[in-house]
Amino acid sequence: MKQQLKNKKVFSSIFLSVVMAVASLTVSQQILAQSTFTVRSYDMKISGTSNVHDWTMKANNATANAQFVMKAGELSTLTGLDFTVPGKGLKSNSDIMDGRTHTTLKADKHTKINFKLISAVVTPQQQNNYQIKATGNLTIAGVTKEVVLIANGVLNNQNLITVTGSKKIKMSEWQIKPPSYMLGAMKVGDEVTIDFNLKFNG
Repeated sequence: MKQQLKNKKVFSSIFLSVVMAVASLTVSQQILAQSTFTVRSYDMKISGTSNVHDWTMKANNATANAQFVMKAGELSTLTGLDFTVPGKGLKSNSDIMDGRTHTTLKADKHTKINFKLISAVVTPQQQNNYQIKATGNLTIAGVTKEVVLIANGVLNNQNLITVTGSKKIKMSEWQIKPPSYMLGAMKVGDEVTIDFNLKFNG
């Protein structure tokens, strides 16, 4: 009889432990959840200078997805981000500039410009706003270099996150020779600015 009672107590203890473990796991999953977001809309432009006038090109036909981790209804971190723009998706208001730019970027051979996340740190700011420090590999014209992007993230709701930011780079760091026009009369500066506004849907 004593042995049976002892066995029952052991069984009850094991059963209770299993139930508590399952409950704890369920709660943890509810509190900390990772979701894949895809880009719903975007506005991305690349701007620079020349010895004649400033210029701007817009990105078209971009694709992107991201893995945001939510914790208790707040943005906790970013574990994945892959953003791609076709090289020939960069367009200005000049066909001549577009053609020269696509040639400079070797867009026939290296068809995609891509940013792929390595790591990120998300820091809460004011309500529903977060600073996102994203380290990743930026590939342009077949050359890949590690860059750091500082962006602002806004948690519009649980299914919509807006990410905005700006990054200055030098084309020469990607082994790109800044293009020239009009038989060299117009020369483009080495430094360009990338501005982005991305809206992600979960």
